[in-house]
Amino acid sequence: MDKVFFIGDVAQDEYYTADRFPKIKEKIIVHELPPMMGGSIANAACVYAALGGRPYFMTALNRGHITKKLLASLNEYGINTEHMVFDDSIPDARCLVILAEDEHTVFIPTLGIKRIDISEKAFEMLKESDFVYTNFCEIAPVAYGDMKARDILKTLKENGTRVFCDADCGEMEEGYDELLRYMDVLFVNEMGEISLQNIYGCRWKEKLFEMGLSTVIVTRAGDGSDLYESNGNNYHVKGIQVPVADVTGAGDTFGAGFLYARTKSDDNRLCAEFANYMAARSVTGVGARYGSCAGADIRGFISEHGGRPEDFEIILRGNDL
Repeated sequence: MDKVFFIGDVAQDEYYTADRFPKIKEKIIVHELPPMMGGSIANAACVYAALGGRPYFMTALNRGHITKKLLASLNEYGINTEHMVFDDSIPDARCLVILAEDEHTVFIPTLGIKRIDISEKAFEMLKESDFVYTNFCEIAPVAYGDMKARDILKTLKENGTRVFCDADCGEMEEGYDELLRYMDVLFVNEMGEISLQNIYGCRWKEKLFEMGLSTVIVTRAGDGSDLYESNGNNYHVKGIQVPVADVTGAGDTFGAGFLYARTKSDDNRLCAEFANYMAARSVTGVGARYGSCAGADIRGFISEHGGRPEDFEIILRGNDL
C-alpha cells in the first residue's frame, strides 16, 4: 500500500443556515446546526481513508479539548496522527460555515502559525512517502532544523514523492513560486483559475508546466472539471446533475478521490472521472465529510447516475468496505 501524508488544516466547523447571505452592515437571523469536524486537508484525508487508504495526517494544534475531538475523529477513520506537532500558544481550530442561497460561505480564523517544526522521525517518514497532499499556506510553515518548506519539498521530489496541492490560489504570497516548482499536481476552482490568470497572464498553464508541474485540474462545480497535462493533453469531464444539499467539502472530496485513483492508475482522465463522481455524491448530504464513502457506495452512485462502475474497477478493486 502506498504511503501517503496529508499535511494541513483540521478544524471544528460551526454551521449556521440563513435564508440569504447578508449585505455589508446588514443584520440577519441565522439558525445554528450541530458542529461537525472539518478542515480542508483533514476532509480529504477522511475521504481517502474511507476508500481504503491508510494515510498519515500532520499539522500543528494546541492540546485543548477541541483538538482531542478533532484527532479522535481522524483516528476513527483509521488516519495515523502520531506525527502531529503541539503548541499551546495556538488558538482552537474552528471554522464558521454559513449555508445560504444553495451555497456555502466559510470564514476561517487564522491560527497565526509561523513555523511547524517536525520531528526527525516525521521527516524520515516523509522522505519515504509516495504521495503528499497539502496546500500552500499549510505546507509553507513546515520546517525541519535549518530546512524550510522549499528544501523539504525539494528533497521529497528528489526521492520520487509526488506532491498534490489543493489551492484556490486566491492568496498567492511571495515565495509560493518556489513551492510550486516541487509539486506535481495542482487543483484549483474557478476563482483560483482567475487568480492564476491575473498572476501569470494568459499563458498561466504553460508557465506552471515550465515550473515543473505535470497536471493542473480546474474544478467547475456542477459543470465538471478541466484537466490539463504538461504533455499537451487536455480533457473536460462533464458534470453530474444531482440535488444539492451542501457543497462544503466538494473540492476536498474531488482532490482526495483523484489522489486515491492515482495510487491505482496513471490514467489522469479516468482518475478525474472517478473524482467527479465522488464530488457529485458529496454534495447530496450535509457536512464537509459526507463525501467519505466506501467502494460499494460509490459503485452504486455511479450506476444510479448513468455511469459504468466496471470502468473504475482498477481503482475500486478490493475496496468494498
